[in-house]
Amino acid sequence: MPCPYIGRMSDRENEIISTVSYIQGKVGFREPPFSLQAFFEAFPHYQLEAARLPRGFHGEILVKGEWRLVRYRVESKGPAVRFTIAHEIGHGFLHADEEFVCRISTTFRLFGKKPADPVEWEADYFAAELLMPMPMVNRLARKRLDAESLSAEAKRLARVFGVTVPLMRARLQDLVRMRTFEVKMA
Repeated sequence: MPCPYIGRMSDRENEIISTVSYIQGKVGFREPPFSLQAFFEAFPHYQLEAARLPRGFHGEILVKGEWRLVRYRVESKGPAVRFTIAHEIGHGFLHADEEFVCRISTTFRLFGKKPADPVEWEADYFAAELLMPMPMVNRLARKRLDAESLSAEAKRLARVFGVTVPLMRARLQDLVRMRTFEVKMA
């Protein structure tokens, strides 16, 4: 039986998943965490730089021909910066010749309210799928997730995937919704 979630996806969402899958295959991503270092080695026309960005902005991508310069807030550290970098990489692949300075979502939800700017939602979706692919999250998450276990599972999987706890909690909330939908369809 086809997955009902996939059947409901828009063409653009399918295009994003396809692009992410291509990148993950080229990098050899099989188990978390996704290696940003391996990405930059596999895609040498992408460069990475810490920068002093205007207050309130987390990252940006600068474009010159085929070159892409991904810049992130110099003060950012660890898991938060990984999502920012993945978000900007998303812009590079999805919005080819445009430059962006971004405020990054800290709790991206696939089933949440979409922001006014669909381009930013697409980059967030790309980043979530790149760093925390839903099939992998589903495989590694506890089979039974309820309100009590969700927080503990979010902390555990945030370490595994190298993302923030709020991002992983949001991803698990989406997973719970998908699992509930699949049970109803069975």
